[in-house]
Amino acid sequence: MGSKKIIMLVGSILIGAVAGFALLGYVQGVEDDVESRVARVPVFVLAADVPAGTTASTVRTTNRIIEREIESSFKPASAISDLSQIEGRVAVANLAANQVLVTGMFEDPEVVETTYSDLLADNHVAFSMSIPQGNAVNGFIEPGDFVDMIVLGSPPASNAPGDGDAFEESVVESPYTRPARYLYRGVRIVSINDDVAGQVAAPTPDGAAPPADDGGPTAGTLNVTLAVPPGAAQRILSVEPGSIVFSLLPKGWEPTAQANEVLEELLIDSDLPGEDPSLITPFGPEGFIDELADQAEAEDPDTAFGSTDPAGTTEGDAAGDDSAALDDGDTADGASE
Repeated sequence: MGSKKIIMLVGSILIGAVAGFALLGYVQGVEDDVESRVARVPVFVLAADVPAGTTASTVRTTNRIIEREIESSFKPASAISDLSQIEGRVAVANLAANQVLVTGMFEDPEVVETTYSDLLADNHVAFSMSIPQGNAVNGFIEPGDFVDMIVLGSPPASNAPGDGDAFEESVVESPYTRPARYLYRGVRIVSINDDVAGQVAAPTPDGAAPPADDGGPTAGTLNVTLAVPPGAAQRILSVEPGSIVFSLLPKGWEPTAQANEVLEELLIDSDLPGEDPSLITPFGPEGFIDELADQAEAEDPDTAFGSTDPAGTTEGDAAGDDSAALDDGDTADGASE
């Protein structure tokens, strides 16, 4: 091989090496640039929604602020780096979950003019009433629940035989000693004591003593706040709070008028529900379990439970036996005799 060819080969090798080193340097530079842009940095993020007016201490104690890492290019310039920056402040607006915590979300209470009236719908008024805890599902109702308001009337005056007419004497002897009537159905509880609907109460730390009973003016009462139209407020406030009973409604309840019992049906000479074959149980003549069985059979007849009794008698046979018994003139009273 000639000297010229050797020189050309060596030159080509050197040029290739230089080009390779240059390419390697370029690639490393690009990688460094990418790594610098995707570097992850810690930020504080809201783990759940925070209603306006909620204090920062409540948000922290209910674990609604968590620490995460995000790409540095996505970190807001105003991101909060220390939670002491929001200490003693309140949320200025309704904050959504997964937001990065930035300055301006929490401000001094004097700056944030959030009041209880912000919870009220148009043309609604709020008022509070103290109700015995035993009349409010033993205190198991919570802000945001819907309840029926039942009013308990006064028992009739006790009359000696012959002092009143037969109707009044029958009422006195009846086991139904006081009328119970529905005042309103589907009333929403806005707050109970210091707990407001939509705000999560701070949990009691482990090992800490339970809070003192602050149920109202006296122990064993709940200070309940309602928000209703003015006309409804006037009617509710016209009733003695101690005679009102709350009954908790299930989820998905739809407004349905509840007829009150006619007084004549409460007389001592009328059958009580357990003596009436058409009632027997609060859930009808077939009871609560059979009611569930009917629902299951309607959804899937092949897998319905309760369609037969343990002895193999079908519901139809049982109904037939009852009909035969009634055709023979048997009654609840007659059977008892």
